[in-house]
Amino acid sequence: MFKYLITLLSIFFIGCGPTLISTGAKTIIKENEDEKTFGESWDDATIKLGIKEKYFSYDATLFTKIDVEVELGKVLLTGVVPYGDMKLEAVRIAWQQEGVTEVLNEVSIDTGYGLDDIAKDKFISTQLYTKIFTDPNIKKFKYDFEVQKQNVYLFGVSSNEQEINRVIDHAKDIKGVLDIINYIQDR
Repeated sequence: MFKYLITLLSIFFIGCGPTLISTGAKTIIKENEDEKTFGESWDDATIKLGIKEKYFSYDATLFTKIDVEVELGKVLLTGVVPYGDMKLEAVRIAWQQEGVTEVLNEVSIDTGYGLDDIAKDKFISTQLYTKIFTDPNIKKFKYDFEVQKQNVYLFGVSSNEQEINRVIDHAKDIKGVLDIINYIQDR
């Protein structure tokens, strides 16, 4: 019996463990930095995992092409999909997840999004992460962001207007950023 339990747990941790563990760890770490309660952070992680699971079950393309961020039940979808129908389906599926209060659809349809565009986005993302992480006046795990087609989407929960402005200013200072869309919720 003990062997079966160990085998079952091993399969669980190998199969979906990395996502669950990293999301759970981020939830616990963020609790110290965040303005959300542990319960709110846990609910958001559950919503995110539920949506990603639904995407995977529906079509692996949705799972791999769409990024999902959740703050207080508000879902931000970013990414690039090959067809308009997939964009609509991504939103429909996100609304099916229990606990979702709003879906922000920033998914783009592929119109020649190539390797050079991906490289530009990664370069911007790395620079912004570095600026936020090295700024002693910003709580590191309080904010999430996505970069898509050189647009920066900021997401999080904060009541500190100065800190929010510092994050926005860091994004503005990065060469190549076309637009900054601020979805940071005031608490």
